[in-house]
Amino acid sequence: MAHQNVITIGTGNIGAEFIAQVAEKDAPYLRRHPNPTNIVGMVNSEGWLYTPGGVAIQNSPLAIRTFQALDSVAVTQGKSRTALKDWMKTQQGYERGGNLSELLYEITKQGLVDDVVFVDLTANDLTSFHQEVIESGGKIVTANKIPVAQSSWGIFELLTQFRRRYGFSCSVMAGAGAVPFLRDAFDTGDTVESIEGCFSGTLGKLCNLLYEGNITFLEAVSQLKVGGDTEPDPRDDLSGMDVARKIVILARTAGYQVDLKDVEIEPFIPGGFRELTDCGVEEFMAKSYVFNQEMAWKFETAKSQGKTLRYVASLKIEYGQPIVKLGLREEALDSPLGSLKGNGNKIVVCTSAYSGDVPYELSAPGSGTHITAGNVRRDLLQLLSNREM
Repeated sequence: MAHQNVITIGTGNIGAEFIAQVAEKDAPYLRRHPNPTNIVGMVNSEGWLYTPGGVAIQNSPLAIRTFQALDSVAVTQGKSRTALKDWMKTQQGYERGGNLSELLYEITKQGLVDDVVFVDLTANDLTSFHQEVIESGGKIVTANKIPVAQSSWGIFELLTQFRRRYGFSCSVMAGAGAVPFLRDAFDTGDTVESIEGCFSGTLGKLCNLLYEGNITFLEAVSQLKVGGDTEPDPRDDLSGMDVARKIVILARTAGYQVDLKDVEIEPFIPGGFRELTDCGVEEFMAKSYVFNQEMAWKFETAKSQGKTLRYVASLKIEYGQPIVKLGLREEALDSPLGSLKGNGNKIVVCTSAYSGDVPYELSAPGSGTHITAGNVRRDLLQLLSNREM
């Protein structure tokens, strides 16, 4: 068996779902296939647990699902997720307040740095840690967009140059395959001429809910937040910043030196949105009713013309320079983007091989913890040097 030892960073929605999927489908005790995932460590904001033989909870699917259920109830009651964190604190090998650099040092000291994959399932700025791991010879799979979107071009190149040591497919479209396509296009000299698409399953769901017209803007956002479809702060979705990070990642993967400051961003709700960026999340949610009428009018207007609205990101090359924009746009109901359902994402890419008449297109779910967690597990397989059949 080619065990793959992993350390999960983050025990929130996606982190807990990843652990649950490993426990149900992938852990060594199941002996279901020759490439099992062995979770040897778990990290969150309060400390870390490191058990070289494997953490006990990966052998108990019922336990992790119970913790998920308890944490979901806590969130609906306006409380923090503590069930999985509290379990970690009871385990031998738990270090309260231990930081990631200390954990990396411990693993390096034991000569195991090339035998462990760190799995970043947070939305925190862990760029420095990613750099530490890669420079030490380690491996990372990440669904976290910040290290690859908000770092300098030089750091992006440092991290992503190692195809078998750094997996970041799940930073866009929940890992559907947009990043691998663009990376292969770059490596084969197939020049990317344009990228267009809907890259937020959250905003896609929101658009479809508002188009149906049976729910207000505030009700729709609240529903998505409780269901775990939004970022912890929904303003990361509504501001366009989450989509901006994704289009930057795609542009960089295609070889263009684009930074967030180069992106022309129109928020999902332009009018009055910026006035509510300085308050807390709960206050923002409480005041979001002010957008109900504006958003209802926009969707009713589009609907009367046989169209809908989509939040579209695009990259075009003009005079050799990448131009990146995003904003709410009218789309015909039968168009590639207008016809998307639910949380569907779509990317449309024109390259020197895939012309404007027949572009490369890929559609997939763009949000959902189970989708992202499952694709993180697929990304891990790409880093297995001795993958068995």
